[in-house]
Amino acid sequence: MSNAQKILDKIKGDQIQPNPRWTYTYKEWLKWIAYIVFIGIGSMAFSVILFSISVNGFDLVQHFKHSVWESFLVLLPILWLSTLVFFLGASVISVMQTGRAYKYTLGKWLSLSIGLSLTLGTLFFVTGGAKWLEHTFETNIESYESLLEKKTAIWSQPNLGTLSGEVQDSIGDTIILKDWKGAVWTIHIKNTHIAPSVDLSIGNLIKINGNALGDTIFHAEKIRPWGGSPGKCK
Repeated sequence: MSNAQKILDKIKGDQIQPNPRWTYTYKEWLKWIAYIVFIGIGSMAFSVILFSISVNGFDLVQHFKHSVWESFLVLLPILWLSTLVFFLGASVISVMQTGRAYKYTLGKWLSLSIGLSLTLGTLFFVTGGAKWLEHTFETNIESYESLLEKKTAIWSQPNLGTLSGEVQDSIGDTIILKDWKGAVWTIHIKNTHIAPSVDLSIGNLIKINGNALGDTIFHAEKIRPWGGSPGKCK
């Protein structure tokens, strides 16, 4: 008896039936839907990363007195960065399981997934979706540290050259500033670069790069407007 006949006999004996075509189509659609969902979540994560950059400003990196890599870790929201990497990987894995995956290499699928996530994430950020998502997490997850809280912490490190708060008074080359913890600072602004948009009137919020000269004395090198609410100080 030939092998072909043995296989036919076994199929008849075990009453093996072919799966309906719809089951294959259903599984294919599920994989593609998963791919789209993973890309979508990755896009939202990237949009929050862009929002974080807009809140803190990457020019802050050059003022930190530690390595550039450590500075990036401070500035970027690690939760969202991890989410982006995880769902980018998940999207590639899911699409590689589809019947059409063989048409492109892993590298091409990875490039496509990254491109889609960055493009959609940028659009989500531009339309205000990242700010809404960040606010949603802040108000609904108690343990979540918002970007505004993070910004307040980053700009409250006088030993590392950052200080921020509310202007109490402005006299000649000196500003009196109250930080988020209520401490009052004397800020020397002689030869300081002050952004054109800065208003040093009493009650306005500002952020400063410079050097601490004492417990409550600070020499400012650059002053810019705070740009947003101070969040919840701890």
